[in-house]
Amino acid sequence: MTLPVPLDVAELVVRALRRLLAERPEPEAAGVKVSTETGRGPTGGPPSLPWLLVANDGHTWDWPAVQRVTVRLTCWHRTAHSSTALAALAMAVLCAPGAGRPWSAEPVSGPISGTDPYTDKPLATAAVAVLARTPTRR
Repeated sequence: MTLPVPLDVAELVVRALRRLLAERPEPEAAGVKVSTETGRGPTGGPPSLPWLLVANDGHTWDWPAVQRVTVRLTCWHRTAHSSTALAALAMAVLCAPGAGRPWSAEPVSGPISGTDPYTDKPLATAAVAVLARTPTRR
C-alpha cells in the first residue's frame, strides 16, 4: 500500500504564485518565472529575468499534512525598484485572504533590496510564514 505524500509547501507556494502573479497587471510581474531553484551556470544565478526563487527557511509538521513554514522569496529583476516591487507583490498575493485557499500567510520580513554578489543583478528578499493544510501530490 502506498500512502499519499503531501506537497511540500514551497511547491504549493510556487504553483500558487505562478497563477496569482500571471493574473496581475503590474509591469514588474510581466514574464516572471517562479521556481524552487536558480540557474546552474557558473554564477548560479537565474537563467532569465525576472526570476522569483521560493525556498523553505524553517519547517514544522502536524500530521496529517499541516505544515508551518517560513518561506523565503528572493527576486532578481532588472532594477532595484522592480525587484523590490515584485517581492512585495509576491508577499501581498500570498498574504491576502482568499476563499478556498489551503493556506494562510503573514509577512515575517521584507522586502529588503540588494545586489547579488555573484551575478551583479538587483535582487530583493522577503520572508512569509505560511500555515498550510497541504494537498497530496498529483
